[in-house]
This record gives sequence, structure tokens and C-alpha cells, in this order.
Amino acid sequence: MDKVFQIHLAGVVFTIEEKAYDKLKVYTLNLRQHFASNSDVVQDIESRMAELLHQRLGSNRTTLFLEDIDSVMSTLGNINQMDDHGHASQTQGTAYTPPAYTPTTPKKLRRDPYDQSLGGVCSGLASFFDVDPVLIRVLFVVLLVAFGGGILAYLILWIAVPEAKGEEAFQMRLQRENKTKKLFRDNDARVVSGVASGLANYFGLDVVWIRVAFLVSILVFGTGFWLYVILWIIIPKAVTASDKLLMKGRSVDIHSIQQQVIENQGGNKANSISQHGSHIFGIVIKGVLKLIGAFAALLLFIIVLSISVAMVAVFFNLGDTHQINELIQFTIKNQSIIVAAKAGVFLVLITPAIALLMFVIKALFGLTFDNKAWFFSLLGVFVFGVVSLIYAGLSFGASIRHNESKSQVMRLTANDTLYLEGVEMPFNENVDDIENMGELAFLDKGLVISKTGVHIEIDKTKIRSGKGDSIYLKIIKRGNGKDKENALEKIEMINYNISIENNKLTIPSFFTLNKDQQFSWQEVDVVLIVPQGTVIHLDDISKENLYEEYMDEADGHFYKITEDGLTCLDCVAEE
Repeated sequence: MDKVFQIHLAGVVFTIEEKAYDKLKVYTLNLRQHFASNSDVVQDIESRMAELLHQRLGSNRTTLFLEDIDSVMSTLGNINQMDDHGHASQTQGTAYTPPAYTPTTPKKLRRDPYDQSLGGVCSGLASFFDVDPVLIRVLFVVLLVAFGGGILAYLILWIAVPEAKGEEAFQMRLQRENKTKKLFRDNDARVVSGVASGLANYFGLDVVWIRVAFLVSILVFGTGFWLYVILWIIIPKAVTASDKLLMKGRSVDIHSIQQQVIENQGGNKANSISQHGSHIFGIVIKGVLKLIGAFAALLLFIIVLSISVAMVAVFFNLGDTHQINELIQFTIKNQSIIVAAKAGVFLVLITPAIALLMFVIKALFGLTFDNKAWFFSLLGVFVFGVVSLIYAGLSFGASIRHNESKSQVMRLTANDTLYLEGVEMPFNENVDDIENMGELAFLDKGLVISKTGVHIEIDKTKIRSGKGDSIYLKIIKRGNGKDKENALEKIEMINYNISIENNKLTIPSFFTLNKDQQFSWQEVDVVLIVPQGTVIHLDDISKENLYEEYMDEADGHFYKITEDGLTCLDCVAEE
């Protein structure tokens, strides 16, 4: 059994096999001796080594082996073979040569097991589209903030996209190791935080165009500010020499790191005066952004608190929520469905809001959270809320899945003018009385809960021209239930009273259900078929309840049934 050691390299702890340890020890010793006069070069090279070794480990391996050290040495160059110009040549002879990245055809979408903060979804998408994972992470955060679907989208992809195995995972790792350009914030050319200059480096554009685009989006659309803040938080800052080389798309080896460190050291004094003004400006802008962000965080907290209070009030029937709860009790008789629906709505609304609030607080005030613990806790609560909603939806849907209708046709005789009278909804303007509510809007229909029952508005009455001498009144009742028999039972609950007295026909604009009965999407349609040439007298209420839109505008009361519809006989012509 080979010995293993634990080492610290650039602040990162690694477990390494003995032979690999010996080779790495010699390599780092030669590195320190060669650059003894410039410790910054050594620190940056070791940081790059730690990054490459961490990439090779991924999430499914904990120990470094000889081939890992050989690969890193081949990438950085052999310090013992520095030429007269300070260039480090690649390892030769029997040294390990890393295989080249060869894209698979056709390319498949897989989660990356070697580069995963949570599930490897972002890294997998980045590998598929051959972009930096930071861009994908920004996209998910934008979806979360703008549309609230970032968490759900990530969860779906986590479940649906399989994790790369074997050769696929190996190729994804090689693709990442062969990346010569990454997205960083350019701290050396910043005005505020270096976001614009970092994007310019990554996409190969003039930084002026990026800054103009942000300015226009802030002034015209108002979204540029929040996008800039998100990018500021998510995109890492180029700190080390290797970061700055990757940011500019240059190869990262011992020589290039040395040159970058020397450029940084030489440019610090020269740039200190020129950057002083922009640095002060950046501090001011950053302060203003933090104030605006703090206000946004406070506003978000108030919204979250309001949602919480409202949902708790509905859940426990507090305050004026008795109206909502009466309507819920009238529609759903199964208490387990009501509890599951309320809990599901509350949890699904509150978890993304809490996550967003934590995100803003962390960014503004630098508070630290155990990200994985919080993420999985909130994710678990969110999933529980979704499951509760699914249970409530499926259970309630099963109770109203079957639709039935029942028609009743009455024959009327009118020797003279037919008088049509309407009956208004029993709307009670005194809403202070708990037992007598005002009118509610439910499914685009008026609804009133009173002492006697629940009154529900019907669809507009239709008048059609017919042949013969008789007047027909057709009443169509509909209802839903778990099966045919249950749906017919729901239809029988409908109380709809038509009154016929000589030539007078009274048509209410509502039907009634008893308060102990269940509203199961019952509906009533009324169709009046009148022979052509018949004269109808309409009162104001019946005109409002007619389907014909022009009746609301007409000021007459006597109408004649023609082939084209209703013709007013006593309307005053407009001058």
C-alpha cells in the first residue's frame, strides 16, 4: 500500500500519493530557488498549480497521483529546462503528456462531475455550449430574480440531465483544462468593479461599447443596473497573474506568469496616479449602489413579510380573510386539500423570496451563510410546497373531472307584446355585516354569499329569432363531479327560478346554491327563442343581462324580433 500525504498548496489542502509528492516537492523547490528574488511569481505559479490539480480531482476523487503532477508540470513547463531568455520548455522524455481534447460527435448534454458547486448543471451546460460556466450561472440568477423560475429550472435540469461517466466525464475535464480564456472582472482597468472591462476581454470587444450598453440599459430600460450588480457578485475578480492571463486568452505557463507579474509590478506605480481618480469615483458609485441595494433589500424584506403575514392570516382565518375562507370552504369540502393547497402556496412563494433576500443581504453586507445547507434546506421546503400543490391540484381535479349538462325547454304563448323582466344579483352594499358580503369576482362571474345561500351570476341571456307562433325558453344547467352520477347531483343543487305570468317573463341574472352545498363549477345558460315579428318590452335590468352588446347603449324599451336580431321601436335617434 502506497503512502499518502496531506499538503498545503496556495492555501488548498490536497491528499497526494508518495511518488507524486516526491516529484511535486522537487518541482516546487526548484521553482522557489529559480525565482528566489521574486516571491510574487512563485505565489502565482503555485496558485495556478493548485487550480489545475483541483480541476483534475473533480468531485469523485480525493487523491493526487503521479500522472496528475506530470500533467501540471507539462502545462506549466519544466523549471530545470529554462532557456537563456527565461522560457520554460515542456517536459520531455518519459514525462506524462496529457491527451488532447477531442469533442465527441454528436455532442451530448451531461452534468459535469469534475466541476460542480451543486449538481454540475451549469458546468455541463457550459461544456455543451463551449462557454464559461460563469455565464450560465449568471443566466440562472437572472431567471431567479426576473422571473422566479431559476431554482425550479435548475432542479428540473438536475433531475433530467444525467451525470457524465467514463470517457464523457474525462473529455469534459480535458475540455475545461484546455480552456485558454475565462471570464473575470478586470480590476486593473476598472471604473467601478471591472465588469465591463472583463466582458470586453472575454468577447474581444472595445470596453467603450460595453459601458455604453450598460449606460443605455440603465437609463432607458432600467434593467442594466440590476444586471451589473448580478455580474459584479457572480463574476470572480482576476487577482493572480494566471487569472489575468486567462482573462486575456493567453497561455498560462511559468514564463507567461513571470512576465505578467513583472508587468503588474512595473505598472503599479505608473498607474497609481491615473487610477486614483477612477478609484475615488468607483468608491462613490459603489457606495451609491450599496445604498440603492440596501433599499431594495428592505423593500424585498417588506414584501416577503407581507406575503408571510397574508398567508398566515388566510391559513388561520384571521382578520378580514373570512370572505376568502368562506369561498374556499364553499368550493372545496375536503379539508386535507385545503390545508395542502394553502401550505403549498405559502411555501412555494416564500422560499424563492427568502433565497433572493439572502442573496441581496450577502452581497451588500458581506454576511456569510452555509450556502449548501441553506440551499438544500430551502430546496427541500420548496419541493415540499410543490408536492403539496400537486397533491391538492390532482385531488381537487379528480373531484370535478367529469362534466355533465341538463337542458329544460319550456313553451310559452304570447298573444301580444312579451314583457321581459330581469332580477338583479342580491348585492348588499353594507359589507360590514360578516353574514352579508359584498359581491366578489370569481372566474369572471359575480358571486355573493348571504344568509340564505350563495348567489352566482349566470352568463348573458341570448335571444334568437325562430319560426312558428310559439316562444321557447331553453335553460341549460351544467356541473362537474368525480363521475357522471356525482356531476348530475351537483346540477340538481342549482336553484334557478323562472317566473311566467301571462305575457310577463321574469329571468333572474343569477342562480342560488345552499351554503352547505359545494360549488362545483355549476353554470346556467338561458336562450329565448322568439318568432320573427314579435314585440318584446325590456326593462333596464333585462337589457343589462342580454348577450347583445348594443343593448347597453340603447335607450329604448320596445324591440321587434327580425331576421337580423332586435330592432328598437322607440329609441331616440341621435342628432
